[in-house]
Amino acid sequence: MPKHIKALKCPQCGSTRATLIREDHYRCDSCSTEFFLDSDDITIHHKHETVPDNSNPFSFIQSQFSAHPKRSLLIAGGASFAFFLLVIIGNLTSSRSMDRVAERIAASQGGYGYTGTLKERMSYDLEPIELFASAAGRPVVVVCGSAYQMNTSSKNAQGFVRLYDGETKKVLKDIQLPDLKGSVDVTGLRQFGDGSVYLILNKKHLYRIDPSTLDMKEIHGEDYKVAEFSEGFATVEFVYRDNGDGLKVMTNLGKSFVYYPIPNKLYGEKMAYKGYLEKLPAPKVGTHFTFSRQTTDYEDQQIQLVRYRTLEQVGYPYDEPDFGWQKDYGGSGIFTDASPYRKVFVLPYTAERSRLQGYEDFTPGAYYFSPAVLHEAADRVLISFKPTAASDATRILRCLDAQTGKVLWSYSDEEDHFAYTLKTTRFSGGYVVASSSEAWVLTNDGKLKEGTDFHKVVEGED
Repeated sequence: MPKHIKALKCPQCGSTRATLIREDHYRCDSCSTEFFLDSDDITIHHKHETVPDNSNPFSFIQSQFSAHPKRSLLIAGGASFAFFLLVIIGNLTSSRSMDRVAERIAASQGGYGYTGTLKERMSYDLEPIELFASAAGRPVVVVCGSAYQMNTSSKNAQGFVRLYDGETKKVLKDIQLPDLKGSVDVTGLRQFGDGSVYLILNKKHLYRIDPSTLDMKEIHGEDYKVAEFSEGFATVEFVYRDNGDGLKVMTNLGKSFVYYPIPNKLYGEKMAYKGYLEKLPAPKVGTHFTFSRQTTDYEDQQIQLVRYRTLEQVGYPYDEPDFGWQKDYGGSGIFTDASPYRKVFVLPYTAERSRLQGYEDFTPGAYYFSPAVLHEAADRVLISFKPTAASDATRILRCLDAQTGKVLWSYSDEEDHFAYTLKTTRFSGGYVVASSSEAWVLTNDGKLKEGTDFHKVVEGED
């Protein structure tokens, strides 16, 4: 049969430009469609394959959309809906989290000055918590530190003091310290015999907290009617707790003193011991509790809980007696085992400095290891100790009748909550006992009511 000459056209795009790839098989130079010819030159079969255009990253998507338009529209619509749903949920979650942080750090009267619209997350540098009792008999937890917006330098941190009710966790006062920038270090907190609460920060800033109103005011050298302090404080810290309600002060002129604010008594740093020997104007007999110590003279002697009485007056210099079996050599001046000595529980000059009036072993026969007196009062005394010498022994809290020594209750648990207990205050419902960041409420009958990490409360995590 004769063949007829016809123009060779691509069945896909109609282009007449084609390349022979094998007998009767061609590839369109325009759209890359492959096709071949039947022997009768009538039927043209074609196979269309699109070569990806690497210069266009959306070429594959475009080809898929062209080949399957309905399915592509459904997939694209579903993906868009899922994306916008995730964005909405993420924004709601982030907004609620930031709002919660903002509410936590928003100041009440005299606070940071932040408002409820604050969205910036905060970073905190927090110091170990402190405790004291308000004039109303409530337990107050003191959290000191500095706060700054996240992703900014800690050099921009602003100091603050926040007071919480130790039982209810309610914020009682939120106090901004505009003069304290950067880090804040708690030098100490002490509640003096007249109820006044003193707080020292950065070993330089002395504050007094009113136990009735909980207002806090910085005390400067000129606030005291002492000429030596007129130039201000270079450094200030508390005297040892065993020595009463006093302050160790170095003035800006480099002079060092020991000062007792309640009686307004000032001593040179090296002459403060004279205050322990001075006659008190209106002394009273006070009863206290302490543990004796083991000495190198008699290392095998048992530690005792001692109840003792001293002549004292609120706020005046004081020297707590040191009990423990030791050798008293008297006036021989030769400190050797060969010289005459007496075995005594308290040295004579110690008894004189502390104005000691009498003492006794309060719990004869009891064993104590690593003990501490946590709180004392006319009716009760709270102590902490390990029952054995084992390093892993669980610490026990024990409340005793301060008159009879009867055990009112004891508490310990497997978690050993009180292994590092440092501070205690008492209120009508029991005791609040605190470590560096946590505080626990113990009821009057020795039940652990709850524990709170106040650092997490400040940071908005609790």
